Amino acid sequence: MLKPQRKMKKKEIKEDKFVQFTLEAKSYVEENSKRVTMLAGGVFAIIVLIMLYVYLHNNTLIEATTLMGKASVEYQAMNYSTAKVFLETLIEDYSGTDAASQGLFLLGNLYFKEKNISEAKKYFQEFIDSYSDTDILLASGYAGIAACLSSEGNFESAAENYMKAYKATPELLESADYLYFTGINYRKAENYDKARDAFRKVNEEFEDSSRSFDAKEELLLIANK
Repeated sequence: MLKPQRKMKKKEIKEDKFVQFTLEAKSYVEENSKRVTMLAGGVFAIIVLIMLYVYLHNNTLIEATTLMGKASVEYQAMNYSTAKVFLETLIEDYSGTDAASQGLFLLGNLYFKEKNISEAKKYFQEFIDSYSDTDILLASGYAGIAACLSSEGNFESAAENYMKAYKATPELLESADYLYFTGINYRKAENYDKARDAFRKVNEEFEDSSRSFDAKEELLLIANK
């Protein structure tokens, strides 16, 4: 039998050497900046600060990416409590990095799996507001919000967000799903004209996908609506 996972604590995630270096470097610059400025007209002090910034920046990216990797592993292993600790630490301590933005998306997924829709929707929205690197992930963020809205019975808004997901990546085969669920939610909202438009678009743009057959069935169901 597998032993239960020990819940991680935030303080266990910190890198002691990195923190120690940061404090020592900061102290050095503060204590010696006046003397260095007097001796070298401030040039050396500026170089030290630049080197410090580059070092901290590079290490921050590495640590944020590593933390995101750990969270992903725990998420895939369904150790959600441990994944949540990693993700919350990532978002809190490494805000502004791509890894932290991606962590918002993964945390949204985690809360959605736990059926905590309000928290899931919050994190999906924060992800969309902060992330602009990859259209595929951005589309997934819109789809995440759409799934939350649909589960709340807000079908019209869900359809609009599925359409945003499609528009973010219209060339991908996976976008057939976004269009199809756009139609499904418009149908549930009894907006049959927009539902028909979405289902027809599936057939026109993704004729070879499995969703094309599903869309044709939906068109038959609402033919007289």
